[in-house]
Amino acid sequence: MEPTKELRICRDAKDDKFLELAVSGRAAYLISGDNDLRSLNPFCGIAIVTAAGFLAATSGEETV
Repeated sequence: MEPTKELRICRDAKDDKFLELAVSGRAAYLISGDNDLRSLNPFCGIAIVTAAGFLAATSGEETV
C-alpha cells in the first residue's frame, strides 16, 4: 500500500511513515512500542497501542 497523504507530525520524522500508512489504510489500531508514536494516541481515530494493549483491547473480539 502506498500512503495517500504525507504527514509531518511525529517528533521523530522516521515515524511519520507509519502514521501515513495507518491513515491511508483506515486502520483502527497502530501497534508500536515507540514512545513518540504512542504519545500521539489517539491519532485521527486510530488507537496507537503496545502489543499487550492491543491484545487487551481486542481479547473479546471475533477474528476472521
